[in-house]
Amino acid sequence: MDDRAIADNLLTFITAGHETTALALCWSLYLLATHPEAEARVLREIAAVTGGAPLAPEHVPKLGYTRQVIQEALRLYPPAPIVARTAQRDLQLGGVAVRAGTPVYIPVYSVHRHRTLWEDPDRFDPDRFAPDRVKGRHRYSFLPFGAGPRICIGASFATLEAVAILATLLPAFRLTPAEGYRPELLMRITLRPSPAMRMLPSPRAA
Repeated sequence: MDDRAIADNLLTFITAGHETTALALCWSLYLLATHPEAEARVLREIAAVTGGAPLAPEHVPKLGYTRQVIQEALRLYPPAPIVARTAQRDLQLGGVAVRAGTPVYIPVYSVHRHRTLWEDPDRFDPDRFAPDRVKGRHRYSFLPFGAGPRICIGASFATLEAVAILATLLPAFRLTPAEGYRPELLMRITLRPSPAMRMLPSPRAA
């Protein structure tokens, strides 16, 4: 790559790669705080994989349920709730004529909560992403990173990063939502809580 391509790629990683992962973790921590059974299961998995030692790179691929929690958070609260594309040619889409050059918007948030694709779609259930349940699911029912040739280049890295951070933070701190706090959804390019996520941290007992 020439210098311009390198600079453009670095800008993409910085702007598209930090806030989206931060939001995935933000929602994951909130969902675990409000679903103590799932939180306890994640903690048991982390303890079993690490043996109580600090998290190491070889541990991350073994944290299957922790990864499922991240994926379910991405389903319920996709950081990029809409994907925008431009039609490259005239086509028929669902019986509607779409001319070349027309903006096309894919409502990721709606797809992720569509009742024809997901059972009880508003419920937090990380087991949706257990390997045996993923196999039979339509490829385009889960789009937190887009899909096809333009899928996010950092999808795998972002997921590994989020799992590693969650597995480092969760055993050290308990996060409790502030009294009476229920986040609303605010879309400002990304999907974020409004007002800002209000969680109270406290050290976990050793």
